[in-house]
Amino acid sequence: MKAATSVWRGHISFGLVSIPVRLFRAARPERVKLREVYSVAPEPTAMPEEPEVIHRRRTGPAPVELPVEEVQAPSTAVVAPARRAVVNDAGSEVPESAVTKGYEVEKGRFVTLDRDELRGLAPKTSTMMELVEFVSLTSVDPVYFETSYYVQPEPAGEKPYALLYSSLKETGLVGVAQIAMHRREHIVLVRPGKSGLIAHTMYFASEVRGDQEYRADAAVVNRKELDLANRLVSALATEFEPEKFKDTYREQVEKLIEAKIAGQAIHPVSAPAPGNAAVDIMAALQKSLAGLKKPPRPEAEETAPARRRKRS
Repeated sequence: MKAATSVWRGHISFGLVSIPVRLFRAARPERVKLREVYSVAPEPTAMPEEPEVIHRRRTGPAPVELPVEEVQAPSTAVVAPARRAVVNDAGSEVPESAVTKGYEVEKGRFVTLDRDELRGLAPKTSTMMELVEFVSLTSVDPVYFETSYYVQPEPAGEKPYALLYSSLKETGLVGVAQIAMHRREHIVLVRPGKSGLIAHTMYFASEVRGDQEYRADAAVVNRKELDLANRLVSALATEFEPEKFKDTYREQVEKLIEAKIAGQAIHPVSAPAPGNAAVDIMAALQKSLAGLKKPPRPEAEETAPARRRKRS
């Protein structure tokens, strides 16, 4: 199997312990790899050619031709939306009607697939989600989760909806179904949320790259290190609050757009320097715990007598 490509490289840290790591995709949808191709019309004496691969390139609107005496340099650049044009390897534009799908059997040789043939094979969107079994949520590895959906009942389905929600809530189980949606087959897991049902589409087992999961060697960790790590993790334990985490990139892009509209200058904030892996794990754990035990006392929390003593 082809070696996976890392999508991110950096550090995981907790306290003062820093671990250099790389991220690899654990699962991804599997699809037959089709490319856009078109058939090249052969010359009268030439042998028939295989379909040629085409590409899409961005192009702008057609330029407006003006008399020479009327052409003036614009005071500001004109910005217009771009469109995607279909071009062949030589850069010549190809009409959309001539484009079809092709599967590369070997380098440079394709089998063409008619769009009507593909449409006939595509699964029709299901109108029934039959829960065929119920399982414990703890038995489902989160690596299988793909996309989440809120489930809302139609007016006539409110009572059976509430019945299913209440039953799943009390039993602690979740329902499993298989449906077709958006021209794809999906496993679907239905579970109770805070106030209603939530559905999750799932990856198929063939899409999860379990054989590429790294095997940690627990034998290299001694008992003292593990006890200190457990204490540090427990000291940092809390309830998950997603509101505490912000998409700072999106917020900064929105601020940049607002500044551009207002004609203001904005200065980018430099990213913090990456951490280094801790050489002495015991020392890093002990120092992290010591820092948690003696947090700095805020000025606002000083007692009234202490403030009076300072003034006197």
